[in-house]
Amino acid sequence: MAAAEQQLNGLDEQQLNGCEFDPNAVVDEDDLKKLRPPDIDADVRDMERRRRVEVMMGSRTFRDDLERIVDQQLREGGAAGLFALQQHISDLTGMGTHRGLGGGGGGGARCVIPINDIKGVDFPSYVKGEKIIRCKLAALYRLVDLFGWSQSIYNHITVRVSQEQEHFLLNPFGLLYSEVTASSLIKVDMQGNVVDPGTTNFGVNIAGFVLHSAIHAARPDAKCVVHIHHPACVAISALKCGFLPVSQESVLIGEVSYHDYYGILVDPEERESIARNLGPLNKVMFLRNHGLVILGETIEEAFFRACNTVLACESQIRMMPVGLDNLIMISEDAKRRSQFARAGRNNVTLTGVETGEQPEQEEVKEKPRTREVKWRQGDMEFEAYMRMLDNSGYRSGYPYRVHSVRTELPRQKHDVEVPPAVSSFGYLIEEDELYKNSPLRKLLDGRRTLDKNRWINSPNVYQKVEVVEQGTQDPKKITKVV
Repeated sequence: MAAAEQQLNGLDEQQLNGCEFDPNAVVDEDDLKKLRPPDIDADVRDMERRRRVEVMMGSRTFRDDLERIVDQQLREGGAAGLFALQQHISDLTGMGTHRGLGGGGGGGARCVIPINDIKGVDFPSYVKGEKIIRCKLAALYRLVDLFGWSQSIYNHITVRVSQEQEHFLLNPFGLLYSEVTASSLIKVDMQGNVVDPGTTNFGVNIAGFVLHSAIHAARPDAKCVVHIHHPACVAISALKCGFLPVSQESVLIGEVSYHDYYGILVDPEERESIARNLGPLNKVMFLRNHGLVILGETIEEAFFRACNTVLACESQIRMMPVGLDNLIMISEDAKRRSQFARAGRNNVTLTGVETGEQPEQEEVKEKPRTREVKWRQGDMEFEAYMRMLDNSGYRSGYPYRVHSVRTELPRQKHDVEVPPAVSSFGYLIEEDELYKNSPLRKLLDGRRTLDKNRWINSPNVYQKVEVVEQGTQDPKKITKVV
């Protein structure tokens, strides 16, 4: 404070915009920044940027992550690899521009909050793989909001960070789903105690975490738990008949559980009944007169089951006016076949070449290189929606397994590799025995004989030509034979 007063004592009235200065007044540091000349202020900002870059480059985690991304993109190559490399580096440093929804720059485009807002100096405190989990969970909050499944600031989507430590990520209580970012997520333990408060000033809704903590404690296989209050799902939960197998989506989610409504979930003793009603295998549970809970071994699987459950509930609600007697239920055999077919769809060959018996050695050289990607349930659908978010400027930070643009351009064949076109009269030349007496064959043979004899019998003609020598002072005539 004394230093601030000394600086202000040296300023005249003109520098203080004509205002009288009271030596006993309290001076704020922000006011001093406003009084700095523009060139000094620019130098200070430049020094701050340099200091930030030095801190980032001094982080070993940042260097390892950057080297891994650069090495991966250089191996893949192509325009898509360079674009992905630029996006990853921009995500690491937290720099770059954000496009509006739809990618337009006109007045109709609105600004969006980037999902991956983790700066390079922020994530060294995270555990291994936590940054990607944060980006995926924040992206899931955005998808739930875009699909219209959110309900203001209420409800939660939780993810277990690691099996070693019982820590979970969830949204701050007070943010809309459209405002949730990767760095704003709060990390809590099983009792709801805050481990990492995130980057916001909001806290945790302990009462809302009772449901999620009960499910995570009872089902260690459930890494992600989604809780929504979709109107169609609430309507199905209130029906006596419950959830019916009347659509294909209802078969894909498997068996469902039910939990009766006893009021708002704030009683810790209700945790045992929730775990008991959920069971050891089911991944979808209807909360009577309340909403829906979806479990998933991954974030992608939880999103996949949520999509199919909502679609199945909406389909059933539209069918209910015709009466249950007019509805055809899907048989148990059809359920098993559908689930088996769905489980076998996980392995996809990128080039479209089916895998099976190994071809012969000669055929291996001609066939293109194939790479089989093993997709878990919901991975392919979730990655497609991540492309949708990135194309809209959300910057999801999602590590794509397959680029939508082919990185290896097709190689153009040389002329010698292209087989010559076959003449429509080729059979007349190749079938000697069958067409040796045909008039056309005799005509072709005679023409070929005449051409051959003409070149053989033609004499060699030479001519002497005198050429003046070039490049000398005394040119001479030279005789050449051409």
